[in-house]
Amino acid sequence: MAVGVIENMKDIADLIKKAGDIELYRKIVESEGEVIELTRENRRLEEKVSELEKTLALQKKMVHKPPFYYQEGDPTPFCAACWETKKLAVHVIFSHDNDRETRWDCPTCKQMFLIQKNAPRPNQMIPGHPDDHGWMR
Repeated sequence: MAVGVIENMKDIADLIKKAGDIELYRKIVESEGEVIELTRENRRLEEKVSELEKTLALQKKMVHKPPFYYQEGDPTPFCAACWETKKLAVHVIFSHDNDRETRWDCPTCKQMFLIQKNAPRPNQMIPGHPDDHGWMR
């Protein structure tokens, strides 16, 4: 659509130039530039809307199971820090699992998730309690 408008403006500018009205020609060329800029801005806004729609669709798929986020059918957890701060769905990388703890690391924000085996879950911990070592370090 915008391409058609720009082409029409060029045709009008050529006709005005042939007629010799330099001031009107200058205004048409100026308007043509404004139409081009509006077309760029419209394209940028359409891309932003598309990006936001994708983020919203992804947000509907993300399920929080502390301390991570998951998507149905994907057993690898996502970094809660990346998702909650930047809406980036980044898989955490398994580091190790032993008798005391399981460790996952985020390759993007470098957050380390250290989950104690015999410690209460984060939602069971009493804030400020001396034994509250947390699940995230």
